[in-house]
Amino acid sequence: MNVFKNIQISFIMGLWNMVRRAPVLVVVCGILLAVACGVSSALWLHLDSDQDNLISHELPFQKRNLDQIRNFGDQEYMFVVIRTGGTDSGRDKAAQFATVLASRLEKRPDLVREVHYAMSPREMGPGVLMFASPDELREFVKLAQDFGPLGREWFKEPGLAGFLNITAGLLGGKYGNGGADPEMFGPVMGALGSFVGDMESALEQGPDAAAKGGPVLGLDKAGIHYFFTRSGKLLIMRILPKKDFGAMDVIGPSLKFVRESLDQVRQEFPEVEAGLTGRPVLSADEMHTTDKDMTLAAIISAVAVGLLFMIILHGWLRPMLVMVSLFCAMAWTFGFTLVTLGSLNLLSIVFALVLVGIGVDFGIHIVMRYVEGTAAGLTPDDAVKEALIHTGPGVLLGGITSVCAFYAVLGQDFVGLAELGLVGGTGIIFCLIAMLTVLPAMLLIAGRRDMFPSSHPRMATMPFMEKIVSRPVPVLLAVVLLSALAYPGLQKVGFNYNLLELQAKGLESVEYEHVLINESDESTWFAVMTSPDLAGVRRLTAELKKIPSVGRIESILDYLPEGQKEKAEILRGEARVLAGIDFKQSGLHTIEPHKVQLALANLIESLEGLEEKLFSAGARKELDQVSAIVDKAEKCIDMIEENPAVTLNLAPLQSGLVTELSDSFRWLKEILEVRSVTPDNLPEQLRSMYVGKDGRYMIKVSPVDNVWDFDKLTGFVADLRRVDPDVTGVPVVVHESSLLMRETFLEAAGLTVILVSLILFLTSFSISYVIMALLPLVAGIFWLLEVMGFTGLSFNLANFFAVPILIAIGVDGGVHFLARWKELTEGERLYHTSTPVAVGLSFCTTMIGFGGLLLAHHRGLASLGGIMVTGSATCLVGCMVVLPAVFRLIEKIKGK
Repeated sequence: MNVFKNIQISFIMGLWNMVRRAPVLVVVCGILLAVACGVSSALWLHLDSDQDNLISHELPFQKRNLDQIRNFGDQEYMFVVIRTGGTDSGRDKAAQFATVLASRLEKRPDLVREVHYAMSPREMGPGVLMFASPDELREFVKLAQDFGPLGREWFKEPGLAGFLNITAGLLGGKYGNGGADPEMFGPVMGALGSFVGDMESALEQGPDAAAKGGPVLGLDKAGIHYFFTRSGKLLIMRILPKKDFGAMDVIGPSLKFVRESLDQVRQEFPEVEAGLTGRPVLSADEMHTTDKDMTLAAIISAVAVGLLFMIILHGWLRPMLVMVSLFCAMAWTFGFTLVTLGSLNLLSIVFALVLVGIGVDFGIHIVMRYVEGTAAGLTPDDAVKEALIHTGPGVLLGGITSVCAFYAVLGQDFVGLAELGLVGGTGIIFCLIAMLTVLPAMLLIAGRRDMFPSSHPRMATMPFMEKIVSRPVPVLLAVVLLSALAYPGLQKVGFNYNLLELQAKGLESVEYEHVLINESDESTWFAVMTSPDLAGVRRLTAELKKIPSVGRIESILDYLPEGQKEKAEILRGEARVLAGIDFKQSGLHTIEPHKVQLALANLIESLEGLEEKLFSAGARKELDQVSAIVDKAEKCIDMIEENPAVTLNLAPLQSGLVTELSDSFRWLKEILEVRSVTPDNLPEQLRSMYVGKDGRYMIKVSPVDNVWDFDKLTGFVADLRRVDPDVTGVPVVVHESSLLMRETFLEAAGLTVILVSLILFLTSFSISYVIMALLPLVAGIFWLLEVMGFTGLSFNLANFFAVPILIAIGVDGGVHFLARWKELTEGERLYHTSTPVAVGLSFCTTMIGFGGLLLAHHRGLASLGGIMVTGSATCLVGCMVVLPAVFRLIEKIKGK
């Protein structure tokens, strides 16, 4: 017997002596500690749901990403995608939809930080004219020269009547061409119709019926540019939500508010199709889906495992004692996490499900050996002692191999996985402690008080399996033949990096992410390059435009117009056309009924002249629009004639008109005075998007292809790195973290095999022992890969961690079979003992523990459930068929 065996036995005997002397104290201490850990964890253990913290901040790509976020702020947007149908009317409806939705969202700045769906000239800043071409600028200057004298005339006595007279003169051709530009006809008539409609409402219903205090003509919206995609089929709204990384649903309140607002606007515009997507929305939906799926899986697992225990163990008390021990271990694990890490991350939070699937196995072996002992006539004390002495070493060895699978990822740069390894591995250690102390103590207390049912478990042995393994050569040949026939499936196994394909089907966020990919040049992912100066921005932009995989390029250059010197010459001195206007005039001038009537009559006369021209041109739609304004104006005249006093109701409307026109003429003068546009004099909302706190400039680079496809993502990142090795942003982070996760998984799997093999060898100092202990695992993984190939189940970033777990449980079964086989006396058969039932039950609990995930809507979790159930089943077959057949073959060779 080697030193490791001596240590194992001494440790087990020490535990037995402690349990035998004070079983009640052991149970009470274990439960009290569990309660203390549970309560303290509920009070102080929090969730860190920041995905950036899943990766080591010391990695170069992650360091660059975090520096960029700190420098330029969070720019991870939600996207509202509004379909237009590609028609003018569809685009108009989409613009109205976006405007109404934005007005709702802007009411809650505590939940929605920014909303971007359009840009008005005013939002471009005072240098907006610099974005016009020289010819457009000359036309604008000419228009300003025409309107300058009108402004001076009106501001001498600003009022409603004067505005109507000037409008009538413009429409009638008294001033220039009357603004007859066809492109401006719709907006001008729309604003005029709305204004005259407000007059009608005020005269008829009172001053409060008009748009008091709000836009009268909506001049601040003139020339607004909506963010349509290049094809014009989609209108994109970008929404920056408030984030709380202390909650599982980081954007939960914001997302709920945005979706409620979106639903309300959909009801107002039932003909408009719109949906919400974007990386934060996809992450939130994934978190919500996985949370529901994990909760459902945990409930199903707990109930199913409990029922299985009750059926196999015949009664409720034995299963309950195992589950109480498991819950103690889980509570201790929560306490350990609180003390060591202080928080759970998005990966380590799943450790509870892992413990249900693995930790409970240790208790099964103890209970089954205890039942076997009592059935043989042993006293409760002797039965517990025998269970600990004979099963304890195997449980310890199986537990250590399971711990290796989790501790193999410690120290990895994938911090989320490393923390899962620490929490999960330590949780298994606590499960070992609980199953070797608290469970035996409770078995001892219940056994001494004769609390167990007199009947024995329904399945304590499996003698029927002896008939199957009694002919080992045919069994092993059949296994080899079937494995060879299924070998083509092994060659089909692949790794799927596409994170979008892990999401649940039918989610709106997933559907509209596909819409963006397939129907637009927009992307919810963008890479980031930076430059300390504008020359660098221009150089990088020029190089990026040559790359086929690059789509949209955004930078501050989009807001720095070309040819500013020439345009400044055109504007030189033009602000003088507005000289002498007193913008401080108020709208408190008396409204005289007869002047308003006369002004309305002049307006009607000009509109009627316009009607004749439209009728001759056959412009039916425009004719109807003008006729509607004439009707409203005539009603206004009739109401004033009937009761001149109602004209006072127009005072608020006049006040708003004066205020709006004053602001507009002041803005006109300001933009005519601008000589250049630089980053320093851009509006802050624009500057903050592209200029960092350290003065560096950001360049956003969107892909032209679907970068959810990992091959295209790899090509895109490689192309960008040829331009700038320090490029960062979501595509780079996702690409690097995906590769890092895969490498971590592979390293963990390899290291687990090495550690497990080493531990098995140090325990036995026998190569044959190591080979036989690993045989069920090797066979099970081989068959798992074949089944995956034929069923189309691929490894992905959600299920690959199943491999180290399968290594642990596969070895665990082999260890227990080997230990019991070596204990067999002359003529005794393995399947006449309780060990196969215990091992089979252990595999079944793992299958049940993860089997609940097969019902998950999240395809990544469902695939994890599929691999764990299939892998557990194949390892079970390897353990229950292949290994016993090898035992029998060895016995025959030795002549037993």
